[in-house]
Amino acid sequence: MNQTYRIFTDGSAIGNPGPGGWGAVVKQEKARWEMSGSLPWTTISEMELVAAVEALRPLRDRARVELHSDSEYLIYGMRVFVFQWQRQGWRNRRGSHLQHRALWAELIGLNARHYIRWTWIKGHNGNGEQTRADALAYQAARTLWVQQKAAA
Repeated sequence: MNQTYRIFTDGSAIGNPGPGGWGAVVKQEKARWEMSGSLPWTTISEMELVAAVEALRPLRDRARVELHSDSEYLIYGMRVFVFQWQRQGWRNRRGSHLQHRALWAELIGLNARHYIRWTWIKGHNGNGEQTRADALAYQAARTLWVQQKAAA
């Protein structure tokens, strides 16, 4: 039987919108690795979604996953709202077009490929792996911000 991946994700943006970063810590049994990346102009919400997508993409099909995030947007979006948004033509309850539709669609596909338990975790609560994902996200955003300032 496949072992469970425990994934902790977070997103960051300087300026919101502004330079953004995402971070993820992935654990499986004794193995542990970190991932991060950045985008030049984005929001925290988008980075939260990107963190989950990037952490889930490399996993083999039918992986068992516990994905932990402090983003209610991501967790409750995947637990409750995403299927409602699809039925409503990718519109929110106010009738506006849903932001980040492509990322939500990719998350739906990844959710279908794997057995994922979407778990909300309080941010800045002392959980070491969540704190590390937060630091990775901020570091990626900060590095990009410094590079943009130097190039200006």
